[in-house]
Amino acid sequence: PSSSPCGGFPVVFPMLKALSSAFTRGPDLKADILDAGVDLKNSKLPWKIHEAKRKDNGQPATVFSFEITPTTSDAARSAACNALRRLKTLRHPSLLLFIDGAEPPADAKAGKVLIVTEHVTPLSSWLASKPDERDEATSGGLAGLCKALHFLHYDCNICHLNVCITSVFVDKAGDWKLGGMELATDKDRAGSAGIKLLQPLLVRRFMPPEVVRDNSQADRVPHSVDVWSLGCLMREVYVGELSSPEALKDTTGLPKPLIPVYQSTLKSNPANRPTGKDLSSSPALETDGVWVTNAMSELTLKDAGEKQGILEKIHSKIERLPFPLLRFKILPELLKALEFGGAGTAAMAPILKIGQKLTGDDFAKEIVPGVVRCFASQDRATRFGLLQNLHTFAQHLTPQLVEKDIYPAVATGFADTVPGMRELSLMSMVHLVPKLSEKVVNSQVLRAMAQLQGDGEGSIRCNTTICMGKIAQYISPSTRDKVLLQSLSRSLQDPFPPSRIAALLSLSATLQFFKPEDIASKLVPGVARLTLDGEREVREQGVTTLKLTVAKLEEASVNMSKEVLQAATGGG
Repeated sequence: PSSSPCGGFPVVFPMLKALSSAFTRGPDLKADILDAGVDLKNSKLPWKIHEAKRKDNGQPATVFSFEITPTTSDAARSAACNALRRLKTLRHPSLLLFIDGAEPPADAKAGKVLIVTEHVTPLSSWLASKPDERDEATSGGLAGLCKALHFLHYDCNICHLNVCITSVFVDKAGDWKLGGMELATDKDRAGSAGIKLLQPLLVRRFMPPEVVRDNSQADRVPHSVDVWSLGCLMREVYVGELSSPEALKDTTGLPKPLIPVYQSTLKSNPANRPTGKDLSSSPALETDGVWVTNAMSELTLKDAGEKQGILEKIHSKIERLPFPLLRFKILPELLKALEFGGAGTAAMAPILKIGQKLTGDDFAKEIVPGVVRCFASQDRATRFGLLQNLHTFAQHLTPQLVEKDIYPAVATGFADTVPGMRELSLMSMVHLVPKLSEKVVNSQVLRAMAQLQGDGEGSIRCNTTICMGKIAQYISPSTRDKVLLQSLSRSLQDPFPPSRIAALLSLSATLQFFKPEDIASKLVPGVARLTLDGEREVREQGVTTLKLTVAKLEEASVNMSKEVLQAATGGG
């Protein structure tokens, strides 16, 4: 970036005109402008900010436009073009993301400088509209600006010289982005002489004493100008517009932990002011959001044990983080970690906790696709975690997804050598069967459950019986009459007491599906036998279920009597 043609911006404005043809673009931007735009408040240049839509993916974007007229000064025109060129060549997570841009030819008397960026909101507007998100997001935003300045100062050798509330924007995740590159200048040209040329465009209330007094101190550490300006920005964010330089001494309204950081940016000697890196590592700016963001960016470098610990800590912090940060920044990274980063089941808990805050449509759009792909994973821990949490997202799964992608993957668990996997695969049928076709239920699901009912693990046999009772309503009547009767009759004789209790409970819940004659001849004998079972819990449930079956038979008997009477009286 330091070798950019506009590196000498403050030295000779006309020199930039000669180079503009190399950057000239046609009017066909990568985004459609959707409105007439609004003025960017308090900007030294008359920028308008427009809502826009990207042509490649339809996503929202922002367009900054600067109208050039015959009366536009060379300084203003060069500054607008400098903003375009600097953004075009600089990339950093805390800098405004450039998408496209255009400027008129150098000899054109009129035209527009257009800059297309990610969709953002001016910081001043965001502060006014998001008071509930300010504490966490503001600290994180300031930390991001510190990192952006360190990047400009030490990686690019550039001074920004326009750090103020007008040059900061907020994206959909609540991240602050530094823009306003109109005055960005190579550090070796940003001394007192260079800054003097920019005086008409400087935001003077954000300028340090050495600039205001035209002092040669600015020559020694020119980037310290940006650090002073950042301190002024801190005060305006928390307190309001800076009325005079003297007001900088008043720390009323600033968070107490931030006051030492704030005061360090305003030291009279430029050499004593901290660097952007120093500021970004300050504990005062180390919020939960900053920690989580940093932790996610380093997750792929950690081993399995470290990932587990980090993801558990992230899960514990979710309730304290702003929703936009969770929705648009943390969630996508967690989904990547789940699918590609080897995070396994540890990523599921924070993903689903964030998912609880989403609308049904957003959950289906953002979370379901990644989760569905993970069902095909060969990693048993990942599949185990998915099945454990299936109840939290099953309602968002479509029948097509379940039958085509999820059920075939889950069904492999019925024969798994690990009992826990067989059991979870079985229990998932309660959530999946309502979305499966009758053909799959009657053939594949019931066949698997018949096999599991003979499993060597008593708990699996017990849960098979419970599951059978819960999915009975989704089995076709012709198949249900036979399968349900056989299944429950078998379970009533299971040597595992909880299985016998499960059979009694399932029978009580599904009595409406049995013919009275089957209840009397095939079920009551087995139920009656359990009223004298060796286990007290089985006997008690046996008595309860027997009463229900007898009541069902009494009802059937009364109905038969009515039918006989009607037949004897000719139906009348």
